Parts: sequence; C-alpha cells; structure tokens
Amino acid sequence: MNNTLHIKVFIADDHPVVVQGTGAILAPYPHLTLVGSAASGEEMFVSLPKARPNVLLLDLNMPGTDFYENIAWVKEQTPWVKILVYSEYYSPELVKSLLHAGVLGFVPKSASPEELYEAIVSVGNEEAYIAPPAHAQSDNCSAPEHHPELYDDFRKRLGLSRREQEVLVLITHGLSSQRIGKTLFISKHTVETHRKNMLRKLDFNSSTELVKFAVQQGLV
Repeated sequence: MNNTLHIKVFIADDHPVVVQGTGAILAPYPHLTLVGSAASGEEMFVSLPKARPNVLLLDLNMPGTDFYENIAWVKEQTPWVKILVYSEYYSPELVKSLLHAGVLGFVPKSASPEELYEAIVSVGNEEAYIAPPAHAQSDNCSAPEHHPELYDDFRKRLGLSRREQEVLVLITHGLSSQRIGKTLFISKHTVETHRKNMLRKLDFNSSTELVKFAVQQGLV
C-alpha cells in the first residue's frame, strides 16, 4: 500500500462532531487533507464536484435523499471519487448491497482512529476495505427484542433488501402486484412474497403502513 499518495477527503455526515473528529484524525497526516463536508445529499451534490476529493466518507442516514440515490449520483457525476461508507449500522446483507451499488469500502463509526486511517488510505489507493464490525450495531450480534432502543425506523429500513425497497417504492405509486412484476421483470407471486416479507420484517399489517413508512424514510 502506498501511504505517501496524497488523498483528499470529503465527509458527508449531518453530525458536526463526526466531521470535526474526522478532521482531527486526519490532521497529523500530511498526505491526507479534508477538502470539504456536507450535511445532506443536496449539499453534497453542490459541494462535492467543486472540492474534487479522492475519497468520499459517506454516512448512510442523512436528511433528504436516499443513500442509494446518493451513491448512484456520485458514481455518475463524480466517477473519480471512491466511496467509503462510514456508518453505525451493519449487516452482511447491507455491505454486500453497498458493494454492488459501487461502494469501495465500509468502516463502522465505532472503528478506532487507526482503522479509519487505514480504511481511507486503502480506498484512496483504490483497494477495497471492509472493516470488521466488532462494535457496530450488527444484526448478527443483537436481537431487536433485547435492544429495542437500537431498532429505529432507519435500522428497520436497512433490513430490507434492495429488491424489497424497489417493490416498496412501486407500491407507494399505487401499482398492482402484476404491474410491479412487469416493471421489475419478476412474477406476480414473487412480488407478493416480497410484500409479505416486508410486512413481517417491519412488523406491519397492511400496505397502507408500508406506504407511510416509505414516505417517512424519503423513498418517494
């Protein structure tokens, strides 16, 4: 790994303490420079192209746009930027989905400064980096019934697969299962299975609750 490569970092996170703390972590390293930050997807869309960073340190749970939309925008509009997700949420399915969407690395917010540094340098050198989720809020290490204070709506949303979220968006548009199936090139039966799985995962009883949830989460 070439640690001497100069890496410009941009942080997208709505918590000022995270931005300031990350800046403090980067400060001792002359080859790492914090070139900008944004507290929402909309701010990032304006500031990121101007800052021209090598690495985007991206929080998933920000106001406004959906994190998949944020990733897709970065890949399309600023393709030179390497995305490192920095989040308190973790599951193997989530990381797999993020990598499929074009993310190059994942590091939990519980990571040590040394781990965060290593993650930034790795991604800056175009090397994939997935930090072990030793202290992240992992679906594998804590059941929601044992820690209900951690099981918020955003965490519930992360329990949905990418396909389930696509089905959910089309449900909010009022499409029937048959229409949704034709749109996504899957069978009506598969759509109904996705609907049932979402109701079970979110502990809902009706499609009306699914629609309300989608609106609250900014999916539509």
